Amino acid sequence: MKASVLARRRIAMIGLGDLGAAVARRLVDRGARVTGVRRGSEAPEGVELLRADLGDPVALAGLPADIEAMVVSITPDRYDLEGYRETYLAAAQNLAQALAGRPIIRALWVSSTSVYGSGGEARTATEVGQGSGDAELDESNPAVPESERGQILLDAERALTAGGWPVTAVRLAGIYGPGRHALIERVRQGRGAPAVPVHWTNRIHRDDAADALVFLLELAFAGSELPDAVIGSDGASAPRHEVLAWLADRLGVPLTTVDADDGRAPSRRLRPRALQDLGFRWRYPDYRAGYAAMLRERGL
Repeated sequence: MKASVLARRRIAMIGLGDLGAAVARRLVDRGARVTGVRRGSEAPEGVELLRADLGDPVALAGLPADIEAMVVSITPDRYDLEGYRETYLAAAQNLAQALAGRPIIRALWVSSTSVYGSGGEARTATEVGQGSGDAELDESNPAVPESERGQILLDAERALTAGGWPVTAVRLAGIYGPGRHALIERVRQGRGAPAVPVHWTNRIHRDDAADALVFLLELAFAGSELPDAVIGSDGASAPRHEVLAWLADRLGVPLTTVDADDGRAPSRRLRPRALQDLGFRWRYPDYRAGYAAMLRERGL
């Protein structure tokens, strides 16, 4: 088997939640020397653990001096604005302070497509706006958050660059996959979504998100140039009501109620142009492939 470009590389995995742990396992499998950072005491096999609070730059400075790259995938303790600031913005500022001047070839910061909001212009053949629903948005579009949470995430992306090393913000769409069964349970309760107006949705399977992060690291270590921002979605936007109807058909349940989708992400079609152009290949190229695998795993 061909040796991985990640073999023997020292990589920091900041955050060992579901996605972070999945990335760490993949890095270990490729022979990387992985140091994981979290407050808890558990880490995937083969990962050297540094127990540290991301709010403490002194503790973060305890990362090995030979760190060559890092992936930051963190979740807030609270989902209010202060929780976002204390988690994302403070973590970015503290990492930049603690590791400033280190010879890090690339930092990947896991962000969200919520930094785009729904305003601005989508550069499509028809030049329609993001908020039209039929617009196709990619990395060429400026990030213009509509929510305070989205603005905090964008501020955090920018704050990390103060460390002096190149940063790629990997802006993920809605993650689904192992342990994320809310949509399946909604359908099992018979709850559908309105067909009019069409509400376009975007998603990425957890395994594809982890694979994409490792893929970007491999490119970085191979000497490839990476963009400052990457959209992480499967590139197969779908109307929400169609996704629910497909799941209902697979589960053999009727959709007896129609719930409005108030408060959800804007209706838009995301295109992961950077990942496509870089040659990434999805395990689950659309919701049908991903949810079919989830249903099989649950025996449904």
